[in-house]
Amino acid sequence: MGNMNFIQKNNLFSFTGTRCLRNEYFHNDCRICIDVCPKNALNIVRNKLTLFENECVECAGCIGSCPTEALEIESFDPNGFAASYQHQNDRTISCKTSTPCLGVFDVEHYTVMALRTEESVLCDMSHCSTCVLNENTHLESVIRSKIEAANQFLEMLQTSSRIETIEEKEEQASRRALFRKGFEKVKESLSDESVAHISMTQAHHKLPDQRMPLKRILLKNSLKEVVGNLETTSFAQASSLFFNKQIDFQACTNCSDCTQFCPTDALFPSSDKQGIYFSQGKCIGCGICEDICKTNAISAKEGYDLISIAFDRAEQLVHYEMVMCHECRCPFPYKGGEPICDRCESYTKQFSTMFTLAKDMK
Repeated sequence: MGNMNFIQKNNLFSFTGTRCLRNEYFHNDCRICIDVCPKNALNIVRNKLTLFENECVECAGCIGSCPTEALEIESFDPNGFAASYQHQNDRTISCKTSTPCLGVFDVEHYTVMALRTEESVLCDMSHCSTCVLNENTHLESVIRSKIEAANQFLEMLQTSSRIETIEEKEEQASRRALFRKGFEKVKESLSDESVAHISMTQAHHKLPDQRMPLKRILLKNSLKEVVGNLETTSFAQASSLFFNKQIDFQACTNCSDCTQFCPTDALFPSSDKQGIYFSQGKCIGCGICEDICKTNAISAKEGYDLISIAFDRAEQLVHYEMVMCHECRCPFPYKGGEPICDRCESYTKQFSTMFTLAKDMK
């Protein structure tokens, strides 16, 4: 077993611990990949996500579910595949011929493929129900839920393309034999043509201070091409793709914990450090900001704006006037009333009896 803080590998499959939300923030409880893995190859050890190499079968079914792209397989890059999908002759996505398990894709990938072509994206799911990886039907349901989420978003955009599934079942001799044969066929077919795909994500991960998942960047670039033709770009309802935040002015202490721990810099301080901005296009909905806020000032809210998302426009959620506390003479975010910071006000209330006694003794 490799070092949990860095890269663990099992032949083609790898897990980069430094990009994992569980490692980024101790209290984060993300376990999406654990739940989706059909072989229990991913587990939590000492609150860190760990790959059990002996259990991993390199099916790639968990890769698309990781919100920060901490999981990869060397023989196939879903970002490169999605970005070049419109140039491929065969538009059918199938684990039998062109890809690993369809779980390698996320909602962003399916949406990108649909937005970049005028034809429907075809997903071969004819044998998913009997696949050896789908013993509890969980992996299939995860894939279908992603396709459904992508179609719901495409329908909201009123675009013509959709993600369609091929459901016709074929005769299958041995489930395990089919899986081994199919996986080897995919690896063989991708050995030469996947170089461009691999270099795309690897190059992205090598960029300095690059914290945004590439699949989210691809989606925003695809949206830039279509938002100009949309009648409506602002929506009031919740979305499974995009997330929104609000901050309670009175509850916020401007401690900056949320901006420091945000894994994608969706929350960031103003230049004078007296305010907090939020970029909806960068938020991956990890919930770290809400959990880390000691005063519960941050909360989710419904609604999203595609123009703001596509072009990474940010809005200022709070801004404070910093004034000098009359007690400790330290600057604090002023919210009206007596110019006393929360710490001094709390201290005065807690020990008010002591001060009264001291006064009476004179």
